[in-house]
Amino acid sequence: HTVRRQSIKRGEPRQMPSLPHTAESTVREEHFSSRRKQLEDYLTNILKMPMYRNYHGTMEFVGVSQLSFIHDLGPKGIEGFIMKRSGGHRIPGLNCCGQGRMCYRWSKRWLVVKDSFLLYMKPDSGAISFVLLVDKEFSIKIGQKETETKYGLQIDNLSRSLILKCNSYRHAQWWRQGIDEFIRKHGKDFLTEHRFGSYAAVQENTLAKCLVSWVVEYEDELLCLQATSAVFFIYLYFPRLSPEIFMKRPVVEGNRWRLDCILKRKA
Repeated sequence: HTVRRQSIKRGEPRQMPSLPHTAESTVREEHFSSRRKQLEDYLTNILKMPMYRNYHGTMEFVGVSQLSFIHDLGPKGIEGFIMKRSGGHRIPGLNCCGQGRMCYRWSKRWLVVKDSFLLYMKPDSGAISFVLLVDKEFSIKIGQKETETKYGLQIDNLSRSLILKCNSYRHAQWWRQGIDEFIRKHGKDFLTEHRFGSYAAVQENTLAKCLVSWVVEYEDELLCLQATSAVFFIYLYFPRLSPEIFMKRPVVEGNRWRLDCILKRKA
């Protein structure tokens, strides 16, 4: 313990902050504001300590994960642990489990809500298991009658019907309201059909228009390139373009319309 105390960096808090021991029922109304300030200071001091801040229980209580504050992923919605049921894919070959009620498996996952998608991660490794895109068929249902699950929550889009199980009806209602309000506010452009049947609204002055114009202009030359050369050539001019982007949505034919597969097929 002596060695460990000497290794602690100066300036770091070494003691747990304390909370008042008196019950809330004995506190006078004029002292409510100071009581709230004590709780705020307590939580602030807890989050200043790396040992407690990085503890999974603290992150679950606050509702954050390693993806919460990445700016390029868009605004942050609600997060938390949820029980996910297997199956529900509308892509041939991905729904082998879950055809009957006896085949269903429940897994504990961390659900993250963003403006244009939902994703869930494995709690032990943080690996992203699945991303559910917001599209024109996006909807949320709640209740045992709709989901065949007690305290169930069903989230649908064009490619999947995701079934979640909550601890109570109030918990399911909290998830439904949080997801619906956030998507309606930040992802409303993805909920309707746009020009040419696109899933996304028209954006002015974007690199996407430059890419489309470039592909149309140099289509013959592009088809003559080998697949690897074509991918390299595109990355030379569009380094932020992902080879795994799907050029047609919804994804109903596997990887057929993924960019790298298209280039390989054309070459």
